[in-house]
Amino acid sequence: MKGKPKRITIVCEGYEEFDYLMRLLHLGLWDEAYTVRIKNAKSLTNIPPVYQNEFQNDNADLVVVFCDTELTPYEQFISVCDKIDRFHNRRVSKHIVYFSNPCTMQVQLSHFAAVELSTNSKHANAPLIRRLTGVENYRARDEQRRAINRQITRENYYLMKSNLEGLSRNFKVRPSTNFITLLNYLENPDPSWVGRLARRL
Repeated sequence: MKGKPKRITIVCEGYEEFDYLMRLLHLGLWDEAYTVRIKNAKSLTNIPPVYQNEFQNDNADLVVVFCDTELTPYEQFISVCDKIDRFHNRRVSKHIVYFSNPCTMQVQLSHFAAVELSTNSKHANAPLIRRLTGVENYRARDEQRRAINRQITRENYYLMKSNLEGLSRNFKVRPSTNFITLLNYLENPDPSWVGRLARRL
């Protein structure tokens, strides 16, 4: 007999990440062994206090983070990781912080093609976004986010994963992401990894 689903909370940086993760959740791509909740921190700097609140209130069996690295020298991203490490009094962020360098759009556009973004500038990335999604002059407005996310499907989810496999998982490399690690965890019908990660905290 199966046990209760493990409760996973993903604290994400902002509305782009929140809307994207909610789309993936809506598509039912992850195993029923998990109940996933998405929490919008609304900025990179808000992630540590939101993470701490979620962790301390016992709202989940495991709380993880999904955010951008921003650009070099990655000061804000490193600060997020350092604050989470200090909260736990040990180096744990490398196990629970999932990132995309230079931005989440690197992951989203990978649903449509193999891309290598070199900047998080919406203006610079707008022509590629238009070519792959048809969304003009991308500025992360509500309707633009919805228009892109409507095009994300179960089928191109697996294309995205294939495209991400070739990227570095070192946050100092551009582009890079370890997001695929979290996706693989959430697809795994064996939830024992939740306990393994939780014991590190």
